[in-house]
Amino acid sequence: MNAQQIVINLLALFLLLIGPVWDYFDTRGLKSNPSSRARLRYYLQTIVWLWIAAIAACWGNGFGALFTLHGLGISGLWLHLHRWAWWLLAVLIGLFVLLQPVLPVVQVLIKHRNRPYIEPRALQQLRFFLPSSSLERRWFAALCVTAGICEELLFRGFLLRYLHTSPLRLGLAWTILISAAGFGAHHLYQGFKGAVSAGAGALIFTAILLVTGNLLAGILLHAATDLSILLYWRPKPVDLDR
Repeated sequence: MNAQQIVINLLALFLLLIGPVWDYFDTRGLKSNPSSRARLRYYLQTIVWLWIAAIAACWGNGFGALFTLHGLGISGLWLHLHRWAWWLLAVLIGLFVLLQPVLPVVQVLIKHRNRPYIEPRALQQLRFFLPSSSLERRWFAALCVTAGICEELLFRGFLLRYLHTSPLRLGLAWTILISAAGFGAHHLYQGFKGAVSAGAGALIFTAILLVTGNLLAGILLHAATDLSILLYWRPKPVDLDR
């Protein structure tokens, strides 16, 4: 086994098992002490490990092997042979886009555009994680862009390739489900419902990959969805030294 294969195996182990456990316990500290300093540390830490993991995945497989269906060893021919499947995926993707980045932003623009502070009830449980100052918002934006690029490369690129081709060679359905479950597990800090929602979102991003044939649209939508939070989460500023 060469160095690249060792890195690939370790990365898969981290993404599927070690990472979710580490992140779950790490965010418990953030929940107990949701200070600005703790949030900034968490943002930076997450940005660093995502980029390191994505670079390792590209080094072990090659960027092209992670970016396209062909590189992942997945054939999209069945979508063209069964047009109903293509339309079903297209409708699901459209609903996701409408309900995630579009609808919340439109609601803010219509109902709350004149309010200096917006703290939706649906996001209250994530207050410990969400930014509360200008500096935090800038780092959170960097985290959103990083997540859009790196998480798509890792969970829709690297893991799909690892599970579907060498060394495991699982069927496509199991590959998609396990990858989505791994992605959801990395969001356990949002609670059980948040993890399930993230797992469902992973299925949508995989559908985008299957329809478009590459990760570009998923990367852009992923980043835009995360960044849209900044438009409808504008809490009252807090003391940066807390």
